Amino acid sequence: MADPARPFRSAAALFCAPLLALASCGGSSGPVDGGKAYAHVKAFVGFGPRPFGSDALAKAADYIGGELQKIGVTMQRHEVVQEKEKKTIRNLYAQIDGDDPQNGPILMVAAHYDTKLADGHADAKCNFPFVGAIDGGGGPAVLVELARALKARTHKPKCNVWLYWIDAEESIDWTWNPDRALLGSKAFCAMLSKEKVMPRLKAFVLIDLVGSKNYKFDRDGNSDTKLLDLFGAAAKAMGEENRLYEFPSPADIQAYRSRNLNWGTRDDHEVFKNYGVPSVLLIDFARRVPSEQKDPRFEQWWHTADDDLGAVDDDALAFTGNLVMQALPALEAFVMGRK
Repeated sequence: MADPARPFRSAAALFCAPLLALASCGGSSGPVDGGKAYAHVKAFVGFGPRPFGSDALAKAADYIGGELQKIGVTMQRHEVVQEKEKKTIRNLYAQIDGDDPQNGPILMVAAHYDTKLADGHADAKCNFPFVGAIDGGGGPAVLVELARALKARTHKPKCNVWLYWIDAEESIDWTWNPDRALLGSKAFCAMLSKEKVMPRLKAFVLIDLVGSKNYKFDRDGNSDTKLLDLFGAAAKAMGEENRLYEFPSPADIQAYRSRNLNWGTRDDHEVFKNYGVPSVLLIDFARRVPSEQKDPRFEQWWHTADDDLGAVDDDALAFTGNLVMQALPALEAFVMGRK
């Protein structure tokens, strides 16, 4: 995933949030099957490390296209050579038609499918086999199952729903470098703008770092507040409100603000936000970084070899997909209400 703002990590280590019990509910009800999503994660991990420009990532792209074809959904490819990196960006997307497939408004749900480059760095600690089961595997797996659920609906959505698998999200340098990160979404937004599609895009939902045990979503300071509240309401309707927005704690936020620091997360949603698109990030990140203060409830696997299949919970994958489906009517209303 994209790095959070640096202050987010350092301040989080200093202030503990109140402990809320997140009891396992055995998965969430809804049309998205966590077991099927897990099978996709397993397939991605089977390709090995999948950094931007790699043959393994190209195989992952072909796999996604094949799975969508089985569902009856056509995948489109946006491929362009990134000038500075001399590597091909492979963005993937598919449309679930709304009332006006050609000209109607668009709701986009996205996740990156590349993994962090963990090879060739000067610091030996940054070189290891990184398969990114959660970070680069969970989100794109959920998108495939969202395609299945949307395709199976009796009634088509009011707006067009685009599912977008993002390439080249990770910073190529180990330490966050904004000039060498989010390259896929930057290229995709440039294409959408050039093709006059961007004005039709009315909401962008990004899911990242999904699939962990004792799953949750954190409140993001760079996200549209109406969209954050919309997902909060959806979680409450599912009886899962305790899964959302415990972090950052009020003490965390106050600490950031007192130092004039940003408590939001740098991720692909910011690229769309910069194009004027209301955007929201659903991310399970707080307390997942090994350098943070340890919270016994949450495994810490971010950018380590521990981010493997053993870290993945299919209930978490199901919850993510079913949260999006629960929120879909409100998301459609949000999109249709924007001029």
